[in-house]
Amino acid sequence: MPSPEVEQYFQTTEINTFSVNENGEKLVFSTNLNGEYNLWAMDLPQTFPYPLTTINQKSSLLHIGPDYIVATFEKEGDENYQLHYLPLSGGTPLPFNERESSSTCFHACFTSNNEMVYSTNHENPLLNIYKTDLQTNQTTLVQKGEKAPVVVAAVSSNGTYVFTETYSNTHVAGFYESTDGRIPLVPDPSIPHMIRDVLFADGIVYFTTNYEKEFCYLASFNLSTYEFQPVFTLEQEEVTSIQLSTDRLVVSTEEGVKDRLYEYDVSEGKLVSIDTPCDVINKMIITGQGSLFVLGQSADRTDTIFKRDTDGEWTQVTNTKVLGVQEGSLIKPDIVHYESYDGLSIEALLFRPRYPNGYTILCPHGGPQKVEQMKYRPLFQYLVQSGYTLFAPNFRGSKGYGASFEKMVEQNWGDGPRLDCVAGMDWLLQEGIAEKGRIFAMGGSYGGYMSLLLAGRHPEYFCGIVDIFGISNLLTFLQNVPDSWKPLMNQLVGNPDKDYDKLVRDSPITYVDHMNSPMFIIHGQNDPRVKIEESERIMSQLKEKGLDVKYLLFEDEGHGFSKKRNEIIAYKEIRAFLDRQVNE
Repeated sequence: MPSPEVEQYFQTTEINTFSVNENGEKLVFSTNLNGEYNLWAMDLPQTFPYPLTTINQKSSLLHIGPDYIVATFEKEGDENYQLHYLPLSGGTPLPFNERESSSTCFHACFTSNNEMVYSTNHENPLLNIYKTDLQTNQTTLVQKGEKAPVVVAAVSSNGTYVFTETYSNTHVAGFYESTDGRIPLVPDPSIPHMIRDVLFADGIVYFTTNYEKEFCYLASFNLSTYEFQPVFTLEQEEVTSIQLSTDRLVVSTEEGVKDRLYEYDVSEGKLVSIDTPCDVINKMIITGQGSLFVLGQSADRTDTIFKRDTDGEWTQVTNTKVLGVQEGSLIKPDIVHYESYDGLSIEALLFRPRYPNGYTILCPHGGPQKVEQMKYRPLFQYLVQSGYTLFAPNFRGSKGYGASFEKMVEQNWGDGPRLDCVAGMDWLLQEGIAEKGRIFAMGGSYGGYMSLLLAGRHPEYFCGIVDIFGISNLLTFLQNVPDSWKPLMNQLVGNPDKDYDKLVRDSPITYVDHMNSPMFIIHGQNDPRVKIEESERIMSQLKEKGLDVKYLLFEDEGHGFSKKRNEIIAYKEIRAFLDRQVNE
């Protein structure tokens, strides 16, 4: 049989988010089932999906009400997710507020009496919190963001709420808005820490935090006494999300490249591990009947929704496969560890092809405070099946390895993570896996930035560079980030005035004269995070130098791919670019 074509690896169903109603009978999810993102639904236990929208836009948030659906939608990748509503039967989504069309809803919570509390940057780059009566569509301002961006995190049945203030990517404090004013969830909110997930229970707020610890754990806050109390911690695991059903909590955790599930008995204080049907958990919901729904994936399994009934048995609700690729033929990566330049241990994923062609692709991830996990990546699978070895390191700054590790990238974009990547390439050389001069670098966003920086600082390793939505100049990047990001940038990247010399030193465009590898640069016209000038500026300078540069611009995309046809075009071109360098 012929080898699968590129379209087969990309003609897969992606599920961005989902929601289930209280009785577990209606499932709504944002998916590209027809090649464009729309809302689809299932009337369980029937599992044949039917469309609810035809607007071809991605949603980031869903809520199923008694006779309506609330959803956010962006427009052509602009990431301005605006709140809309539509009937349960579907149709054209209508915006709650036309004036918010150019703003973004960051989060929304819903009460049992048809109220919605949400955060948006409409009217304020530091965000405001509003409350909307879903029966009358009357909206009132609840709270203004003043010192830092404010995001509603959870709402109680009586309308009180918890909100967060974000001072940096690694300092997010939580507060309970009570009749006594705002009460911090932890004893000293000025100490850098994270609040990641929050829910109300009977007289208690449960939340995940790394307050005075390296890894996030489960904590509680008593609504009567305002007492903070750790509930349980796990060794070398980040407690990331929580769901409540009667007297039990279900929690998900990150342990490096994999996620885990646990069940915690509140009354007995007993924690039990749950077998999971996937390696990475993107979202989970517990219904009023106690059924657990999970959206997850693995390196060899695409986005899938699973259901776990109260008897502990898992069933697969959505059936997504890679077209024409036999079960078991997708390649799962090895989990490897190596020592960096300063002795720090780095974890990485190594995809080994069955028939290697002698070329290796270094794949630094985006973020930078994200992590490369055991997720299905169609481009990775296509390239490794084509003979390329892929190496994806979780350099310092990656989340999931403790607070200190994650903070190592702050104001250090161009040194530590870069040298971790170099140490990773040296490890590949020592192990006989790669050969100097036969390595590509390929990444998106921060990964694109790192690929460009490595090309300028360590050109001897590379034979080609693929930059997807990447940053070329940190100074212009900082000037153009969304307004709601700007308060965070001094801590994450640096201050353009105080750190000018360092930002110049860490910008890839500073090293254009040292770059000598062919380049393939890809960008989206509507990118709100990294403006297209970042790609066009360095492309122009590289062409003036006489370097081989290919540029691909998508006019209907933003910071990533929302349309399957564009994704296929881009990844076909990437494969052609790589093969061209190999065959020259």
